Amino acid sequence: MIDPAISLALFFLAALFEIGGGYLVWLWLRENKGITLGLLGGLTLTIYGIIPTFQPAHFGRVYAAYGGIFIVSSLIWGVLVDKKNPDKYEIIGALIALVGVMIMFYVPR
Repeated sequence: MIDPAISLALFFLAALFEIGGGYLVWLWLRENKGITLGLLGGLTLTIYGIIPTFQPAHFGRVYAAYGGIFIVSSLIWGVLVDKKNPDKYEIIGALIALVGVMIMFYVPR
């Protein structure tokens, strides 16, 4: 049985590490902020790769469901870091993705 609170926490933690690591690499390569940020980004992305292994499901289901969480997390990152608010279609799309996550990962089989 999957504890949804723990599982969702793991999904959002993975998203934080993936988006944060990607952002550090972005800063290094696109904003010329230095290789230290690139290396830190690479380490952060490695940690991201480990976090989903704690989910109690097979690889394909974990990463399929994670895709929906990534969509929502990316929009949240955009608001908090990039100061860009999502439009109504991005919000609708994110909600649809979350419904998909709930069906794929949390409906008992």
